[in-house]
Amino acid sequence: MRILGWIGLIVGAIVAWASVWVLIVPVDVGSVSDFFAPIRIVAYLTFIAAPLLTFTPIARMLQIPLYDLEAVTAWSTLLFMITFINPGSHPPFPILLTVLIALMMSLATIFTLVSYAVGYRLLTRRSQKYDFLRARREGYLAAMFLVGILLLHLLEVLTAVNGALLALIIILLEVFLLSRGSSTSGKSPSEQVNHPPQQTSAS
Repeated sequence: MRILGWIGLIVGAIVAWASVWVLIVPVDVGSVSDFFAPIRIVAYLTFIAAPLLTFTPIARMLQIPLYDLEAVTAWSTLLFMITFINPGSHPPFPILLTVLIALMMSLATIFTLVSYAVGYRLLTRRSQKYDFLRARREGYLAAMFLVGILLLHLLEVLTAVNGALLALIIILLEVFLLSRGSSTSGKSPSEQVNHPPQQTSAS
């Protein structure tokens, strides 16, 4: 029964994402101006259902807190923006900011899983394998790098030097955070407890 349930979830997710593609490309639901048109209502529900069916089972299986809510919010917002708002090449700043944040969060939901999978396969320490905070942090750093590259391209200032500098900043930030995490985890519990100063009695 569990296998059939997983098969049903996979099939449902595939059908939902296929419906997203059909609504955006062949149907061109973005050209419908009426906000409450039936086809747009179907699109709204589909934009929510696709990430919901995809990421909710993953979040429950891996027990990642708020991962499903984060994924549904990010992907549904991104799909809505690229379908109905169409930011174009020179969008206004509020629209650009919304799209970039939604894109960063959407990419982070994928890179978080990639980081966790790589850590699970390559790292030997059990604490490292199940460190979802590390996986989520690295997912967001990777997403920030790609979104930063896109932003530099939109601003027409993207060069090989700028891209390399951005990558260097991301790598150094991750190294710094890893060093802080390892130094904290390397302390023994007795060293991490702050003992009150002992008072010496006067002789």
